[in-house]
Amino acid sequence: MLGSIYQFVKKRLISHGVERTPDGLITLENKLLFLAFVQLERAVRIADFDAVQSAVKRIDDRAESLGKRHLIVFAYMYLRFADGTPKVTHADVIKEDGRVLRSVEYRRPVTPAERLIADWGRLRDERYGKYLLRAVYASKV
Repeated sequence: MLGSIYQFVKKRLISHGVERTPDGLITLENKLLFLAFVQLERAVRIADFDAVQSAVKRIDDRAESLGKRHLIVFAYMYLRFADGTPKVTHADVIKEDGRVLRSVEYRRPVTPAERLIADWGRLRDERYGKYLLRAVYASKV
């Protein structure tokens, strides 16, 4: 990862669609909110789950203070599509003894902490993402 962490975070947020709506743009335009995303990236890079949760809480607090709490969806998406996310999940194989075997492939070797971070982000995104994105796209500045 060469270059500025700020440019990396901006590019990644754009890839998640923040430029598509006026509310989404707030994540790039509001300095404190954007810096909270930079802190999230730093926590992801060191694979510290507690730091990731603290950064997500900081993003939630900043978004809430702006009256745009639904912007937390971008933090969940940010984590969901982190390096700890499987590239491919193969079909489940049911063994004769009733056990289920599921295998996944990753883009690179990942640690259990990286998997935990990505799985937590995926679960939060699956649970709340659809509703929060609906609010992002429906809201006006």
